[in-house]
Amino acid sequence: MTMSDPLATGRYGTATVEPALQPIALGELSFAWQAGALRWLRYGDVELVRGIAAVLRDPQWGTFTPLVDDERMVLSDNVATLIQAFHLPREGGGDPPLHGRLKVAATRRRIAVTLALEACAAFTTARSGLSVLLPLQGFAGAPVEVTHADGHCEAARLPRLISPSQPLFDIRRLRLAPAPGLEVQLDFEGDVFEMEDQRNWSDASFKIYNRPLAWPTPYVLEAGAEVTQTVTVSLIDPEESGHER
Repeated sequence: MTMSDPLATGRYGTATVEPALQPIALGELSFAWQAGALRWLRYGDVELVRGIAAVLRDPQWGTFTPLVDDERMVLSDNVATLIQAFHLPREGGGDPPLHGRLKVAATRRRIAVTLALEACAAFTTARSGLSVLLPLQGFAGAPVEVTHADGHCEAARLPRLISPSQPLFDIRRLRLAPAPGLEVQLDFEGDVFEMEDQRNWSDASFKIYNRPLAWPTPYVLEAGAEVTQTVTVSLIDPEESGHER
């Protein structure tokens, strides 16, 4: 069933058709794969992550649309591996300025998303990397343990009301309990990550993104530069948890 252009535009602000969703379940852990992005990671009925995706920005913060070169998916009852290779086309033709590869490796209690980028020519961007969205339910107003790049841990709390400034900076690891008896850990590698409150822009999520806003933009990935980032979401066994709730 397709939606008419006026109806799609009225609902979503664009007539562009949403890519198809591929639901994947590994025991109690489930998510959807949508055109190279992970959506709605859940454990049972509890949403853990709203989305993880590679977001490539142009120098004015517009979003590039990469072209897919290859996509592979290997599924079993206990393991799922999804790989998408892509490139950014050069305006006016010619060799692509950027190649990328996104890999999702999932088991019943852990999912790792790795992005690898290679600049084939000088590539100017406001930000290019992994972006993670956390839902509000179970997270807004909840305590969180934050580990920073220097290994220092601190206890914090995500804002219950809309925060005009970034709630968390310099994130290497987060530990949260979105539901009683359920604790989740998120690990970030490959860059400096921080969080903003998406409710400022009418989105029901907290966004964790690479490269702090305080750093200069745009910046240049020189020809031959390689960027690798990984976000890992793990369920923590209760006996292993020392997190204060």
